[in-house]
Amino acid sequence: MTLLVAVADAGADRAVVRAARALAAAAGWEVRGVHVREPDVPEPASADLGELDLIAVDGEPVEVLSALVRRTTVDAVAFGLSCPSASSPGTWVLGHVAEALLDNHVAPVLLVRPGMRTLTRLRRLVVPLEGSPSSSAAMRAADEAFCARGREILMLHVVTGDVPDEAGSLPAPRIMDQEHYEWPAWQDEFTLRFSQCPKGGRHGIAVRVGDPATVIAEEADTGAADLIVLSWSGSFESGHGAVIKELLVTAPCPLLLVPSGLPDAASLT
Repeated sequence: MTLLVAVADAGADRAVVRAARALAAAAGWEVRGVHVREPDVPEPASADLGELDLIAVDGEPVEVLSALVRRTTVDAVAFGLSCPSASSPGTWVLGHVAEALLDNHVAPVLLVRPGMRTLTRLRRLVVPLEGSPSSSAAMRAADEAFCARGREILMLHVVTGDVPDEAGSLPAPRIMDQEHYEWPAWQDEFTLRFSQCPKGGRHGIAVRVGDPATVIAEEADTGAADLIVLSWSGSFESGHGAVIKELLVTAPCPLLLVPSGLPDAASLT
């Protein structure tokens, strides 16, 4: 099992390599680097990346990385977030290669932005869940790869004015004056439905009200989370995707995006 680090620039990607190594250590994976050669761009050296096992290949990046993932049992691919231009220094975006891997359900993607809290050891994860089956891909991935004694996985449900219309969804109770008997039953059902970890990890549920991206970033920051794990449904334009787009800029720690259509056999096992 392997976490593949997509290396473009040795100086810029050192933080990505550090985060990838910490995540791989928590899951028991190997770490390898891959650099897709570009004209007039110097190749990074392994020594510049802490002696990372690094290979350089030729070809179109999306095709090359997709082929590597399918050929070599890769559990996730790590990327550094991109700043599109010097005129918008506060804007960070998912590069087209990472987005293509997610949209094609190739592999989960670890994203690291300069200035994020350094991931050195995985102790606390935040997994935002809106209560829909498609968003539970993140929880399955977190349980399968990272649930362990001494580690906490917090399932975060943010109550908004929207109700998931996907069949099988389990949104939080909306009648607050019935909280004394509806909430315990909902929490039990939510945990049973979305968490299946038998490995002794500690699980918690937090229910908050507000703007999802703001609440998720605040919860991860105040709770000193090491990683935020989210499901990816294929669009930044609305709903869950719009939340992720904002978190690319505001998240205090690395993000792991898990394609909601990823086959179970290929998802972080």
